[in-house]
Amino acid sequence: MIMKKITFLSVALAIALATGNFVAVAEINPLAGKVIALDAGHGNGETGAVNERVLKSDGTPVTEAEVNWDVVQALKTKLEIPNGAYVVVAERFSTRRDRVNDAVAKCAALDVTGDGVADNKKCDVLMSVHHNGSTDPTHDGTLTIYTQKSDKPLAQSLLNALWPLTGSNEGMLNGGYGMTVYKNLVSTITEAYYITNDDEARAWLSGAKTPLEVDAQIAGLTNYFASQTGGKGGKPR
Repeated sequence: MIMKKITFLSVALAIALATGNFVAVAEINPLAGKVIALDAGHGNGETGAVNERVLKSDGTPVTEAEVNWDVVQALKTKLEIPNGAYVVVAERFSTRRDRVNDAVAKCAALDVTGDGVADNKKCDVLMSVHHNGSTDPTHDGTLTIYTQKSDKPLAQSLLNALWPLTGSNEGMLNGGYGMTVYKNLVSTITEAYYITNDDEARAWLSGAKTPLEVDAQIAGLTNYFASQTGGKGGKPR
């Protein structure tokens, strides 16, 4: 039974990649056809949290901004293939409002049908990736941040998937933070772990942490979209 399911998934994905038609994938994967906007928090001269004790090979400290960017790039790749989502990444402008505007414009400019014309798609969700900071080098934990009531299911789903990475669930913070306050998008900020935790910073530097976080982010997004479609696969867009 398991082998048959795996075979069906493989065939469906092969057809989708070969033909550009993600209908088969959409029937079994809630992410297929979804338009997801990602933001790598900070950047553009803003470091975010910094771990001064864990140094890279060039002698500079690990910064939140570079960890955020690393996760977003890996997450984008894995959401697109093999999951069949359409992903845009917001430019790292200096203001959050400009970042949201850029994400919305990129979603609208997507040519999903492949006819050379923008399809004016709306972003299904916007997720801003962050990693927390503390003055305590041993402190760790996971939290998500949301603003609108409509954001809460996404924040909860991502929190549920991410907190096992640290073993400490710091809950959901409700407030007007960052990119969650603009454009009335379903959005959340994830703080998967504390980059100021020395063990976490070393794990990221070794390359071991990002794949684990990406898998958890994808699990959270998958569960969110499945819950929005009654547990069925997402519809092709």
